[in-house]
Formats: sequence, C-alpha cells, structure tokens
Amino acid sequence: MNSTANRMSAREKRVIAVSSAAHFLTHLYILIFPAIVMPMSREMGLAISDVFPIGFMMYLLYGALALPAGYLSDRWSKIAMLKVCVFGMSFSAFAASYSSSVSGFTLSLAMLGLFCGLYHPAGLGLIASETGKQGAAHGINGIFGNIGIAAAPLSSGIILLTLNWRWAYWIAGLVGLAILALIFSLTANQKLDNNPHLERSLNKNRDGRLKYFAVLCACIVNAGLIYRANLTALPSYFEIRASSALETITGFTGSGAVDATSGASAILVSSLFIFSIAGQYAGGWVADNFDLRKAYFLFHLASVPFILGMALSFEIPLYVTAAGMVFFNLGMLPIENSLLSKFIPERWVSTGYGIKFTLTFGIGSFALYQVAFLEKLGGLQSVYVALTAQALLLASIAAFLIYFSRSIGRITNTREDIGDF
Repeated sequence: MNSTANRMSAREKRVIAVSSAAHFLTHLYILIFPAIVMPMSREMGLAISDVFPIGFMMYLLYGALALPAGYLSDRWSKIAMLKVCVFGMSFSAFAASYSSSVSGFTLSLAMLGLFCGLYHPAGLGLIASETGKQGAAHGINGIFGNIGIAAAPLSSGIILLTLNWRWAYWIAGLVGLAILALIFSLTANQKLDNNPHLERSLNKNRDGRLKYFAVLCACIVNAGLIYRANLTALPSYFEIRASSALETITGFTGSGAVDATSGASAILVSSLFIFSIAGQYAGGWVADNFDLRKAYFLFHLASVPFILGMALSFEIPLYVTAAGMVFFNLGMLPIENSLLSKFIPERWVSTGYGIKFTLTFGIGSFALYQVAFLEKLGGLQSVYVALTAQALLLASIAAFLIYFSRSIGRITNTREDIGDF
C-alpha cells in the first residue's frame, strides 16, 4: 500500500488526509459510550441492560442522517459537509461532558449521532469520486477509522483510571477542534471536489447493476447489526469474562479508582484494533487485486468461527478469538466500500454511501436492544451465539451475490472494469 500511496497525486493525498482525519474523529466520538456503560450504571444505579438503550438515538441518527447527507454531498459540497460534521461533533461532545442528567446526556448523544451521521457519505464519496486506486484509498481511510475505534476505549480507559467518564467527552471535544483546524488548513485555497484530471467511468451499464446493489444491501444490514452489537457488548463482556487479565492491568497501573476495572477493560478492547488495522490493510490490498465479490464472501465466512469462539471462551482465548473476529469483520470494509461503488452510478456515489450507512448505522442501532434483550435472557454470552448465526446468514447472502451477478464476469477495483455485461 505504501508504493500505491507514493503514486498518488498531491491532490489525492490531500483528499485522503481530509477524509481520514474526519473518519478518525467520527469513530472516536461514536464509541466512547460503550466504554462508559459500566461506570454510568454504577453512578446512576441502573442495570447495564437499562444503560445500553441510552445510546439508541445516537446510533439511530448516526444512520438516519446518512442518506440526506449523501444527497446534499452530491448536490452541494463533500468538503463543506465534512466541515459541518466535525464542528457539530465537537460541540456535541462538549455538551455531553457537561450533562448532569440522563435526559440531558441522552439529548447530547443524539446530537452527536446526528453530526457523526454526516461523515461517511461525504468522506467515502469524496474518496470514490476523487481517487484512482480505491482499494488503497479506502484502506488508508479505514485504518484511520480503526485508529479512532481503538482510541475511543483506550483514551476512555486511561481517563477512567484516574478521572470520571465526563472527562472522556470533554477531552475528545478538544481533539475535534484541533482536527477542524487541520481540515481548514488542508483545504485553504483548494477545491477538492470534482477532480478534472481523474479518469471517469460513467458507463451507462452501471445503472443496470442496481439489482445487485439491493442484494449487497441485505449483506450491509446484517454486517451493521453484527458490528454494532459487538462494539456495544465487548467492553462489558471483557469485564465479565476476562477478569484475570483485567486484574493484571489494574495491578500494573496501581490504580484504585472505582472505575479502574472498566478502564482496564476499555484498554484491552482498544488493543484489539491493532488487528482490525491489519485487517483494513489486508482488505485494501485484496480489494485492489482480486474479484471484489469473492473477497467479500471469504472475509465474512472467515469471521464465523472466531465469533463462535468468543461465545465459548474466557480470558486469553477470548482475546485471541476477538482479535480474529475484528480482523475479518472490519477488514472487509475496503472491499465492501469498493464493491458498492461498482453498483452505483458515479453521479450518485455519495447517495449510495448514504444508503449504505443508513442501513449500517440506522438499522444497526437496533442492535442495542438486541444486546439488552439477550443479556437479560442469557447473559452477554448469548449475544455472541446469536451473532454467529447472523454471520452465517451474512456469508450465505454474499455467496448468493456471486451467483446472482455471475453474468458480469470479474469485478475488480479499477476504473476500467465497468464494461458491458
């Protein structure tokens, strides 16, 4: 991927830098909440099954705003949409840090979800429209998203070792303002939308692929539910089933804070995303070198035994299986994002990503209720039993997509692959 990056133009590198910075921030903000579920339950005197739904509106709006954000990005400006997104996220994080009631915190999270929902259609649409080798570009952007995913529990965990959970949002707000300043500096006197030098692939036959996009959407819905359920449950799951490892971490730090165990769990979760970053790198390379549909199927199929392993294991084996799960479950994203762009007319590319993230994060938000229901029914272990079945269904739909679209032939991540079929 480094050699690919070296072949990118200065303009493409600037596009990727802007999109990646905002991507990092989006995932940082949206994933602070799972890391503070246990501390909040103790502070508020609530069962954890009652705390999970507090984030529902945040995750619902995270997805619900994606489609209108995609439409506006196609009609207005992807760069301007990213600036609005980052400013709004930072403001909402500060609001969350000063919330003194459950209702106030819920409202702040809802605002945060609203502004986070603007990112993916604008950011990924910018990459799809303005870069050549999409697999590498999406891979780099995905790595920064994964750094944000890792930074959320890591930073929250470190903060919880010594401070209360509100500081996690306040410090994140400062980070957002710094990234907003960076984006303004990178785009000063630059027009990054509509690259006039990039070869376009506007073959009319791409319009006929919308039926395949519909099948891909079925995959996206399942993937979104698995993604949100796992990231919501994982910090609490580790706190329950990896207690010896957490005692080692708290013993090493010497922290006696009331939320130290939750902080240690969040730190352990964050370390997993080293593997998701490796998965994104691998997924980006695979997306640029193999048929996208087959790669998509194989990544999803490979995640199944690891999810089942998470349901059955404790301590170090739990960590190992979780690492394998995030490698494939998140590593497939450059493949999925590239495949989506092959089934959508280029003039509607941000709208297509808007549809994807409405499904991923909007419908995916209902995974909070799935986690809460299953936790009451049989503990958090039952969540991962259910996710195993969902992952098998997802792999089956991905296999059907290969069969259903067999008349196309090979779909690869190049600008010239959208030929007649």
